[in-house]
Amino acid sequence: MTQLSPSLILHSNGYGPAVDKLERIAPTMGFDLNSGDGKPFITERKSLHALGARLGLEAQAQAHLQCVDREVAAARERLRPWAQRPLLLMSLMDPRHAITFGKGSLFLEVMEQLGLRNAWQGETNFWGSAVVGLERLAEVGDVEVICFDHDNARDMQQVTQSALWQALPFVRSGRFRRVPAVWYYGATYSAIKFIRVLEHALESH
Repeated sequence: MTQLSPSLILHSNGYGPAVDKLERIAPTMGFDLNSGDGKPFITERKSLHALGARLGLEAQAQAHLQCVDREVAAARERLRPWAQRPLLLMSLMDPRHAITFGKGSLFLEVMEQLGLRNAWQGETNFWGSAVVGLERLAEVGDVEVICFDHDNARDMQQVTQSALWQALPFVRSGRFRRVPAVWYYGATYSAIKFIRVLEHALESH
C-alpha cells in the first residue's frame, strides 16, 4: 500500500489493520457500515454524504442517493400486491444450516421502505442475521421464501432431496425461489441489487 502512495485511505471502523498503521501511510477516513442502531441503510447513506463532502463530490453523492430513492419508490408501487404477504429471506450455509435475515439487517430496512413484511421474527445478531438449523424454517409456516445463491449447488441439491426439506410448508406449496447472490452486508449498491432481484423473483412467479 505504501508503494501506491495513496492520498486517502478509506476503511471500515473496527475492521482491518490498525488505524495508526494506516495513518503512517496516508490520511484515513473511517466509516461505520452498521452503527448498531438497527438502521444500517441510514448509516450507509450518512457515510456516503460524508465521503462526498471529504472528496468535494457532494453533488455526485446526492445524485446517487436520489437515484436510490427513486428506485425504492418505483419498486414500492410495483410490489404493492405483495405488501400483506410475509417474505422469508435466507441462504443455505451448509446441508444442515441456513442464514436468515431480520431485525437490524440491511435487507429488512429496505423491505420496510418497500412496504413488505418479513417472515423471520426470531433472533438476529449485530448484523441482523441468524444462522439456524433447517428444521427451524418450519416456524415461519407457508410463506414466500427468497433464497440467495451461495455458490452451493451441491449442498442445495442434497438438501432439496431430504425428507425434512420436502416437508417444509413453503416447499410443499411451491413458494420457494432461488435467486442470484446479493452481498448481505453491503451498502447502497447492495440495496439496489436486492430490490431488483426481489422484484424479478416476485413478479415472475
